[in-house]
Amino acid sequence: MRRPNGRPPDYGGRYRGSVAVVTGASSGLGRHLSVGLARAGAVVIAVGRRKDVLWELENELRALTAGSHAAVCDVRDTEAWTTLLSETEEAHGRVDILVNNAGMDPGVRLSEIDVDDFRRAIEVNFISAVAGTLAVLPGMRARRSGIVANVSSDGGRLPSPGPGAYPSSKAALSAFTESVSFRVERHGVHMHVVYPAWMPTSMGLGALQRGLRHPPRFTRRTEEEVERLVLARLGGPRLEISASRLIDFATVFRVVAPRAYHRLRRTW
Repeated sequence: MRRPNGRPPDYGGRYRGSVAVVTGASSGLGRHLSVGLARAGAVVIAVGRRKDVLWELENELRALTAGSHAAVCDVRDTEAWTTLLSETEEAHGRVDILVNNAGMDPGVRLSEIDVDDFRRAIEVNFISAVAGTLAVLPGMRARRSGIVANVSSDGGRLPSPGPGAYPSSKAALSAFTESVSFRVERHGVHMHVVYPAWMPTSMGLGALQRGLRHPPRFTRRTEEEVERLVLARLGGPRLEISASRLIDFATVFRVVAPRAYHRLRRTW
């Protein structure tokens, strides 16, 4: 993957005038995607829970595109979340791009995790994305145009040793996205599963602090690198937007040599 240069790309102007909603925008990849889309000319509604941080982001977005703003919403509250999407469609006439990026990891060891931890992870990482996707699909299908990008995790396709709440929720998200894509692509709607590799976000760094081995060099990406990869490929023919070829090859290795793969994975 090429490293970003000093000039922010505008992606040929294809985002100019689009209406984009990004969840998990308070920090990390969500914040970078919000700013990247606004810089490329999209009207961005940045969704998150942290009011103080979001208002700072809102000022940055408004300086880039008029009409961009932040919205405080806990996507676990699917009624509030889908109402926000409905209000966005009413105010702007449509939602062209939905990026379901909100995510959480319970950060609990197997010996301590309980069903409520799994429920919370599923609600944030999976159910909220399903609710958002189902809310915007009717309008996208009617217009025969739209993009939904669901940010999954490489742990969803290659789970590491642990309690399994986070990778399970992300695996469900990947399966949902692929399944729906077969039905909506004929209506001009592009569905994407984003596999961002490991990033030094608060979640990624937290996993290291809990004992995750430091990922190999070729599986590490910055938020800016992933942002630019995603924005370069949104609306394209590929379902999967993967930031690491090494991880792609590992999925093949897992199928070709499962015993060897699992023997290595127990300590990786």
